[in-house]
Amino acid sequence: MFVALVLALIAAATGWMLFRDFKQARPDRFSGPSRPSYELIDFELNAFDEQGRIAFRAKAPRLLHDERVKGMAVTTPVFHLFGDNGQRWIAQSATAWIDTVAKRIDLDTDVAIERETEVAADAWSLTTERLVAHTGTRLIETDRDVEVLQPGSILRGRGLSADLNAKTFELKADVHGQFAPKR
Repeated sequence: MFVALVLALIAAATGWMLFRDFKQARPDRFSGPSRPSYELIDFELNAFDEQGRIAFRAKAPRLLHDERVKGMAVTTPVFHLFGDNGQRWIAQSATAWIDTVAKRIDLDTDVAIERETEVAADAWSLTTERLVAHTGTRLIETDRDVEVLQPGSILRGRGLSADLNAKTFELKADVHGQFAPKR
């Protein structure tokens, strides 16, 4: 009888310990990096704004779409950005993140932008290490070192804000320029 009582107490204690353990919050078994909803290989993408105008065009060898964070990671993309008056720019980088909620493209590593134009005097290009393109407002910005090349001039500085519609840009700090003499 004593043995049965001891076994019953052990069984009750074990049951209580197991029941108490079930109430504790457990971490998700599938924790870790986010997994893409889908992947595209060698793709071309046309993205439109709310008015049905093209906001940007993208072409790249790889895109990973993640529905949970509403965005797309892109490898070595080439973007075509458009101004309201038909201006066009080509932007390239090693990687990019397209944020579909904030309507922005974050370009990272070896970023280069060139204005598409048939008039050599209107050409310009920009290089930096990180740049954000706001596709809704057609503004681009960076807080990194920037080099802007235009016919007859080279401008370098830190930080940039540019309006692709107005075709204007502002270097924020530490600005240096080289200008070719007019002939």
